[in-house]
Amino acid sequence: MTLNKSYFDSVRKAQAEGEPLAGYIKGIKGIVHVHTIDTFNGTPIVLTLKGDPTDPTVDIDDVTIFLWTQFELDYFRKANKVILAEGILAPYNKETIEAISVNEVSDEELEAALKKKFFAVKSLLDKFTSPAPVVRLLHMAEDMNRPVGTISAIQKKLSTLQQIDEG
Repeated sequence: MTLNKSYFDSVRKAQAEGEPLAGYIKGIKGIVHVHTIDTFNGTPIVLTLKGDPTDPTVDIDDVTIFLWTQFELDYFRKANKVILAEGILAPYNKETIEAISVNEVSDEELEAALKKKFFAVKSLLDKFTSPAPVVRLLHMAEDMNRPVGTISAIQKKLSTLQQIDEG
């Protein structure tokens, strides 16, 4: 697509009206690099999202990205396919913000659950609504050589959450 004056006019109009086509929020405390289109010159750029998305004092612009045109949205989804599939970025809405706090878990908490009996892992898995912490739990379980049943349960939960995200 050749970006011409009409494209930039449509971006400015959407921004002036204040309603983005889509918004995404990071679902983890760590730094997330996202690929997007610079709305001022139409070139691909990498933005860094940082901060705790569950912290009410954090600047919302540090943990979210808003997209104003279909071209931006299509590029964004294609360029960030992996982090979207893993739940590191999620659509920005009230339900997502509430779910982030449920899915925020430290490595220490994951490791502690894996060191306990299977039911501790099962209880933790039941709380998750995003694939991101489940992926971390799976990698940790494999590194710790946990039983096949534990790894299988984690993989099943991950598969279920990924199907929900795609559907």
